[in-house]
Amino acid sequence: MTDKAKRQRGDAASHYPSLISRLIAWQALALLLAWLVLASLFTWQALQVGHEEIKERLQQQGRILAEAASASVHDEAALPQAMRATEQALLKASGRDLLGELGAPLYQVWSRDGRLLYRSAKAPSHALAPRMEAQSQAKWGGQAWLVGSMADSQGRLTLQIAEAESLSLKAVLPVLAAVLQGQLGVFLWHGLVIWISVRSGLAPLRQLAQRISQRRAGDLAPVQVDRLYAETAPVLKELNELLAHEAQRLEAERRFLADAAHELRTPLAAVNAQAHLLLSEQDPQSRNSAANALKQGIARVSHLLSQLLSLAKAEAQQSPWTASPLDAADLLRGRVALLAGLARPRGVELSLQAPDKLPFSLEREGFCSIADNLIDNAIRYTAPGGRVEVSLESVEDSLILCVRDDGRGIAEAQRERVFERFYRIPGSSEQGTGLGLAIVKRVADRMQAELDFVAGLSGRGVGLRLRLAPDRGTGASPSAGISVG
Repeated sequence: MTDKAKRQRGDAASHYPSLISRLIAWQALALLLAWLVLASLFTWQALQVGHEEIKERLQQQGRILAEAASASVHDEAALPQAMRATEQALLKASGRDLLGELGAPLYQVWSRDGRLLYRSAKAPSHALAPRMEAQSQAKWGGQAWLVGSMADSQGRLTLQIAEAESLSLKAVLPVLAAVLQGQLGVFLWHGLVIWISVRSGLAPLRQLAQRISQRRAGDLAPVQVDRLYAETAPVLKELNELLAHEAQRLEAERRFLADAAHELRTPLAAVNAQAHLLLSEQDPQSRNSAANALKQGIARVSHLLSQLLSLAKAEAQQSPWTASPLDAADLLRGRVALLAGLARPRGVELSLQAPDKLPFSLEREGFCSIADNLIDNAIRYTAPGGRVEVSLESVEDSLILCVRDDGRGIAEAQRERVFERFYRIPGSSEQGTGLGLAIVKRVADRMQAELDFVAGLSGRGVGLRLRLAPDRGTGASPSAGISVG
């Protein structure tokens, strides 16, 4: 492949979506969804705190803060520092430091004579609750609060501590944003790992594409890679099977062309010689004889070309047959009537045993091709005065077409080879192309029909039977026979 072609292929590939981008996008989406689930769970837990839990937390924190304040009450200058240190320790111990200022309790330290000795950062300057009760509720700043009041163990001061009855979603959002910001590093690291792993994982596909791009046109040898993986092995297997099938098809076409050229060479040479004789001969009787020979030669070439076209069409058609409802008996009667003109000059009795009507789902062209070639082949290889019998019936809803004769027959050793193109039984003197049964075999395979040999007539000859499975229900009327000879 030229550099220009490779660049054009690369430019074309750049317009397609990237598998790497697709995989990374899915992984990033999975991480984002996981974070959203955790954030939702965290938010739900933060918003669903019950009163009893808040009261218990206020009592525990208040007792600790009260004792800390009592230890520093004699030194009011050191009291703020001691209280802030105790407050931070409490937040870390309870895990509420993640909430920032929202997690910090509001509290006040009051002396026995009613002086405000200390208050936390967000606590108001007035008493949190009008009365110093153990548990009470208060409202200020447009929000409801639960308030607890307790004295230290020495009875030297009173501490009031408060917490909002519930957190609002607006209050939680800044915390969620802070958590997301902290997770950005994790997201970036995961993205890098995913990108590296995906590129490494898809390297065998790139190697396979490179091996294919380096092949020359017409190279149908199997594609080889250094190592197979569970994902690449099916692709490589199907690709190599396609290449092998294509190689077989091309080889068959080459053989077909060579055989066709070989088979056409002799009759065309004969036609050329007979035409030359017709032009050069002066005797009327000799000219008439040459004209008849030329006519027969042209007919032979015409028949051979017709057979070649039929075989080429049968081999080129790969799709399953397309059937339509037809009267198989009426269709076969028409084919037998057409071929009767070939049987009469040879003195061959051609007969048909078939129902008056036999509805069946058929491909008209394929069925006619099989019937024509089976009957034509039987007539050609039956001695003058012989018989060819064609029968059609429905057995277990299958269509059975059988053509039998009382000719020389086909030896067991030759029966497989007669389906080969241009094969003729050794010692045969009958005029033929060696293509009739090859066409029948190809069409039968495409129609998924069974084709086998049966006994001939009167203990002689040979028969060929085609069994076509039903596509839909069939019915047959009482049998009737016709005979031409």
